[in-house]
Amino acid sequence: MAVIGKIYGGAPESPKVWRSLAAAKYAGVELEFVRASLRDGDCRKPEYLAKFPMGKIPAFEGADGFLLTESQAIARYVASYAKNANLLGADEKSSAQVQQWSSWGDEELFNKGLTILLPSFGFGAYNKEAEASAWEAIHRSLTYLNNYLNKNTFLVGHRVSLADLVVAGNLRMLFTSLAGEGVRNKYPNVTRYFNTVFGQPTIVDIVSKAELLKENFKFTAPKKEAAPAAAAAAAPAAGASAKKSKSKKKDDDDDDEEPLVPAEPKVKNPLDDLPKSPFILDEWKRVYSNQDTRKEALPWFFQNFDYDGYSVWRFDFKYNEELTQIFMSANQIGGFFNRLEASRKYVMGTAGVFGKANDGAIAGVVICRGKEYQPVLGVAPDLESYSVSPLDLKKDEDKKFFEDMLAWEASVNGKEWADGKILK
Repeated sequence: MAVIGKIYGGAPESPKVWRSLAAAKYAGVELEFVRASLRDGDCRKPEYLAKFPMGKIPAFEGADGFLLTESQAIARYVASYAKNANLLGADEKSSAQVQQWSSWGDEELFNKGLTILLPSFGFGAYNKEAEASAWEAIHRSLTYLNNYLNKNTFLVGHRVSLADLVVAGNLRMLFTSLAGEGVRNKYPNVTRYFNTVFGQPTIVDIVSKAELLKENFKFTAPKKEAAPAAAAAAAPAAGASAKKSKSKKKDDDDDDEEPLVPAEPKVKNPLDDLPKSPFILDEWKRVYSNQDTRKEALPWFFQNFDYDGYSVWRFDFKYNEELTQIFMSANQIGGFFNRLEASRKYVMGTAGVFGKANDGAIAGVVICRGKEYQPVLGVAPDLESYSVSPLDLKKDEDKKFFEDMLAWEASVNGKEWADGKILK
């Protein structure tokens, strides 16, 4: 996985950092997070100011030395690596919509939320009228968003875009630091949308599971001698779990940070509880890698395959009309396979790019532990861009396609094999 650079910020949970980390996941590139705290003086150190003279976070330092500040600019740059995912829109109109929603999300959700939260952290004087006005603006915005989402799954088009990463990230801040269950219940489409975007299992690799507030945030004046711990006292009515999520201070960049949440304990994968299989996937991967596919590897596979403990699936990219260059399509496959890292011990497969530039297709086959593909492939956030169908290896047509794919000799809709990737 290519490393494109580092992003400096208070925490991965910060919506203005998270959006770039999430965009990197879609792009199949690695973006390193480096903690930089204004309160701790990290952003005033000479080496930081030499790169970013304004001393702001978040900030981006590319692997090639390219420097960038301002969260929307950073996120757009990182998202530009996800060519086939169209995070920035498929054309001029959708690109403008992505920018519109991104700006709206920061102004109407993030900034209004900070207006309410910051006084409890010791930044600015508390003003009851300002708080009421901010709440009114937030409700107006959530009503607008809820109505829009009544007929739309995502904000722009039919797939996740950078607009969703911005808005959903800001909603996370509201739902974990400000808006309780009563507010969320008033806007069911917004809650559904939030769960849809953050429901991708890959998100767990970036931040811990969000602990949503039970009750609305209530202002509590910070203790002068303990301002850094003000976040711990910001929401006493939220219960023990909310107090726990606020136990770390909010960094003092009022353009960026949010309270942190504790790490969730790792959950055992239910696939590990399946009956032991005589088919050893790692052994099959070695055979496939080191032996002739048609003469040796495939005969070994059919002699040893466990039809009860494993299943075989075909996947096809839904938006072939968006594919352009062959190498870019191959990179998209590589990105998809990279995002299956959490399931690597349960899956093996291969995928190809078929056809030519501006007239291509992507298809592949995977061998999955268990009888369902979702527990294995669902860790990839871009799975929604593929249609998945079962292959019955006891049927001649399905068996031939499976064998041809593993041999890199398949064709799809009359299009010949052009390039491919292996997942092992």
